[in-house]
Amino acid sequence: MDVLSGIRLAASQLDENDPDVAAALREAQAAIAARSASGPEASARSLVRQGRSGKPAVSLAYPAFGIDKVDEDIRLWVESIAATFERELTAGFGNSEDLEKYELSCSYEVSRPSADAVSVLFEIWTYTGGAHGNLDLITLNYSFITGQRLTLVDIFEDVDKALALMSATSRDVLMRRLGGGVGEQMILDGTEPDVNNFSSLSLDPDGVRIHFQPYQVAPWAAGAQSVSMTLEQLAPARPFKRLWHR
Repeated sequence: MDVLSGIRLAASQLDENDPDVAAALREAQAAIAARSASGPEASARSLVRQGRSGKPAVSLAYPAFGIDKVDEDIRLWVESIAATFERELTAGFGNSEDLEKYELSCSYEVSRPSADAVSVLFEIWTYTGGAHGNLDLITLNYSFITGQRLTLVDIFEDVDKALALMSATSRDVLMRRLGGGVGEQMILDGTEPDVNNFSSLSLDPDGVRIHFQPYQVAPWAAGAQSVSMTLEQLAPARPFKRLWHR
């Protein structure tokens, strides 16, 4: 028996003419329906390594969804980010107290095209000296049905067409947003229809959002750039609409 059926059974044993009982039942039904429509809820997790002698500070936030395969993949990915950061710093600087002033941190945002899929956008900040830190935008997309991490071939039937469409639309939007001139070549290079230029892609209820790295299409001062496209705009690439419940 599902939760909603249990609520109805319990309600049948109460006085349905009681206004308070009726109101409570309606509220519970609405809450269960809303939760079902949005899919598994996200709960916050973190990987924190601070205050270690001769080691950089690490503070990484990430979500869990109660789906074992998805949660394990995210956890292992986060751990690999931390391990790679520490390993590369040690290789470059050795075991030194200087490492303590360096840091790695990240936050995340969750978007859902439907109850059966999810996108997690990680904003990863690193500081290894210099005028400012570095920012990397990385997305992980998952199917809640299979627990599989989704790549472009799992999102579009025609990946080459998708890259061409995303390239053309991104160039048009960014040229109008940022203007031409000195930055025009950055936009052209950063939006070439190459899979590496469109590797940070998140899914939302209307389509996709393309995330560009700092310096990929604009100088640091312009901030991180993103471009949204609807499923209608992407239709020639034949997106797998079941991810959007379409």
